[in-house]
Amino acid sequence: MAIFNFNKKTDEKESQSTKIEQSQTEKKEIPENIQLIEKPKICCLDLDEQTINHLKKSGSNIFEGTLGAKIKVPNTRRGEEHRILLNNHFPSNLHEFDITILDLHNSQIIDWKDAYHTKESHTGKESSFFLSSFPETLFDPRPLSSSWLNSELNEIKRTFLVIVFSTEKYEVEYDLATISNEYSYYDKKTPFTRNIYSFWQNVPLSKILVGKEIKLADLNNPAIISLLDKYKTNSVYHQTFHHPKKLEENKSVLDNNFIPLMTNLHDDIISFINVSDNGHLLVFPQIEDKANFLLDFLSDFAPTIFPQVFPYSSKFKWKEEKEYWLPNHAQLLENKEEIKKIFEKRIEEIDLKIQDNESKHSFLQELIIETDDALVKSIIEFLKWLGFDKVQFVDDLKTESSVKEEDIQVELPNGGLLVIECKGIGGTSTDPDCSQISKIKHRRSRERNKFDVSALYIVNHQRFLPPLKRKNPPFTQHQIQDAENDERGLLSTWQLFNLFFDIENKIINKEEAREAILNFGLVDFRPKNLVFIDKPKEILKEGKVCIVKIDGKIILEKNDVICVEKNGRFSSAKILEIQNNDQQADQATNGEFGLLLSNQVQNNSVLWKKFDD
Repeated sequence: MAIFNFNKKTDEKESQSTKIEQSQTEKKEIPENIQLIEKPKICCLDLDEQTINHLKKSGSNIFEGTLGAKIKVPNTRRGEEHRILLNNHFPSNLHEFDITILDLHNSQIIDWKDAYHTKESHTGKESSFFLSSFPETLFDPRPLSSSWLNSELNEIKRTFLVIVFSTEKYEVEYDLATISNEYSYYDKKTPFTRNIYSFWQNVPLSKILVGKEIKLADLNNPAIISLLDKYKTNSVYHQTFHHPKKLEENKSVLDNNFIPLMTNLHDDIISFINVSDNGHLLVFPQIEDKANFLLDFLSDFAPTIFPQVFPYSSKFKWKEEKEYWLPNHAQLLENKEEIKKIFEKRIEEIDLKIQDNESKHSFLQELIIETDDALVKSIIEFLKWLGFDKVQFVDDLKTESSVKEEDIQVELPNGGLLVIECKGIGGTSTDPDCSQISKIKHRRSRERNKFDVSALYIVNHQRFLPPLKRKNPPFTQHQIQDAENDERGLLSTWQLFNLFFDIENKIINKEEAREAILNFGLVDFRPKNLVFIDKPKEILKEGKVCIVKIDGKIILEKNDVICVEKNGRFSSAKILEIQNNDQQADQATNGEFGLLLSNQVQNNSVLWKKFDD
C-alpha cells in the first residue's frame, strides 16, 4: 500500500521501494499479445476492474491508482482517537501523463489496522499524520487526496485531459498532528477542509440532484452528439453545475471556454467540457457502460479535438481535409449523399407504414394490456374482425339501473344472443368473477322468453405481466367444470391475441373460431383433428431440422404439412426431407427421424399432424 506523505519527504529506502512497486505495476499493465500504445499515457483513478481491463486490451498505456478507500475507524468512546496515514496511490511521475481519468463515485471501505498507519521508517525530527477522533467512525481521505492531485496536475506544462465521472459534492474536515523527538504528545494543528472536487480549480458546482432523465445540450459537433446519445441511456447524474461567467469589456458574460454537454430535463447542467490553456476538464455523469464509452471517446472523438494528446491517432488526420482529397473523391461523396437521401426517404415511407399498421391493429395489444371501457372496445373490435356483424357495447344501451349488466351483446346469425362480461385485472379471477355472467344469461333468457342466450366471460388477467409469464389458462379446474355445468364459456384475451395469428396463418378459419367461441367451459381454438407427433428431441440447422421419435401410430411423409405449437400459437411447416440413420426416407413410421422443415422450429415446440375431416 502506497503511503501519502503530507510533507513530501521520503528517505532513499522508501523512494526505492516506491520505484520497485511502480515498476511491477507497470509490467502488469500490458496484457500478453497486446501491442502497447505508448502515447497517450493514462492515469486511471478508481475505475472499476472491467473498465481497466477493457482499456488494457485496446493497448492503452494504463496506470491504476486511487484517491484512497474510506477507513472504518474503531472510535467507540469519548476521547478515543487513531492515527491515519492516507492510502491513495498515484504515479510518481504524474506530470508526464497525458490523461487522468477519475471516478469520484467510489464507495470502497476498509478496516483500520495499526500496521497500515505506522511508518516503517522516517527521516527527520518530526512526523506528521492525521487524527480521527470520536465520534468519527469513518475517515474519508478522498477530498484530501483530490487536493493533492490538484497540485500534481498543476505541474503539467503541456496539453492534458482530466476526464471525470462525477458524484455529489461534499467536504471533509481534517485534523493534522505532528510528533517530535522533544515531545511525547501530539501537537494538533488548525483543522482544515477539502472538497471532493478539489482536484481542479473552481469547478462550477451547483445543486446536488440525482436522476436518470438526461438530454443533450445544444451542440454542433456530430461526433460528440452521436457518442453522448449512444451512452446516456441508464446513466445516472448526482451533481449539477452552473455555467461560469467572465468579465469581457467590463461586462459579465458566459464563459465560452465552458461548453455544456448534457443536462437534465430542467436544463440543469450535468456534463461539460472546460477548456483552458493546457489542461482541459471533461465531466460526465455516472455512465453505465464506462468501458465502451471510454474506448469510443479515446479512439473516435478525443483525437480530433485534442490532437496534441493523441500523436499516433492524429498523425495523418489532415488527409481528410478537402485540400488533400484524392481524384474522384468529391464525386463519390456526392453519390453517397444522394444514396443516403433515397435511403432516408424509403425509411420515412416504411415508418409511415409502421404507424398505419400500429393504428390498424392497436386493438390487439389493447386486448392484453387494457381494462374497463378500453378493454371492452378492443374486444368489440376483435369480434367484428372475427365476423360477428351485430356487436353492441351495452353502455350505449343502458338506462339508469343498479343491476349488474353485461359489457357486450352479440346478435347471432341464428337469432340467438351472446352476452359477454369483460374484466382487466392484476391477478386471476375469483369464482364469483367467473360465474357472474350466468345470472345475466338467465335474466336475458327470461326477458326474451327463449333459451337461445349464450354466455361468455373474457378476462385480461395478470395484466401488468408479459403474457408469456402469466398463468395460462388463468382458470382453475373447478372454475372450468362449473362453467361446463352452467353452460357458459371462459376465455382469456391472450387466447384472442393468439387466435388472430392462427387465423392469419390459416391454421383455423374465422367461421370455426366463431363456432368455438360459443362452446362451454374453457373455450379452445385449437385446430380440429390434431394428432400428437412429438416434442422435438433436438433442433439443428438454425431451427430448420428437428429430431423426433415416431411411435408407429402415425405416418409422416415427405411434403406433409404439419402444425407447430409454441406458447399457445400455431404455425405450419412443410416436411422437405426425412432422414433415418443418415439415409433419405420417404416416410417416418416408427423410430427416430430427422425432419427438414420449410420454416424454423423453436425450442419447446410441439408438433402435430392435422387430418382432414
